[in-house]
Amino acid sequence: MFLAVALIICARWFFRSELSDAVAESLRRKNRGEIDPDLAERLDELTERFDEEMAHLRGEIVELSERQDFTERVLIEARQRGGLPEPKV
Repeated sequence: MFLAVALIICARWFFRSELSDAVAESLRRKNRGEIDPDLAERLDELTERFDEEMAHLRGEIVELSERQDFTERVLIEARQRGGLPEPKV
C-alpha cells in the first residue's frame, strides 16, 4: 500500500515538473524527425574535428610504415653483408 502511494506521489511530481516538459518536447522532436539546431551544429563541429584527427593519424601511420620499411631494408642489407648474425629461431 505504501509503495502504491509513493508511486502516485512520484508520478504526480514528475508530470508537473519541467523534466516532464523536456521529455515530452524531446519525444515530439524525435517523432517529427527534427534535430535541435544547437545539437546539429555541435555534431558538425565534432565530425569536422574527428575527420581532421583521422587524417592526422593516417599520416602518422603512413610515416611509421615508411620507417619500418626503411629499417627492414637496412637490416636485410646489413645481414647480407655479414654485419649481423642470423636470427635464432
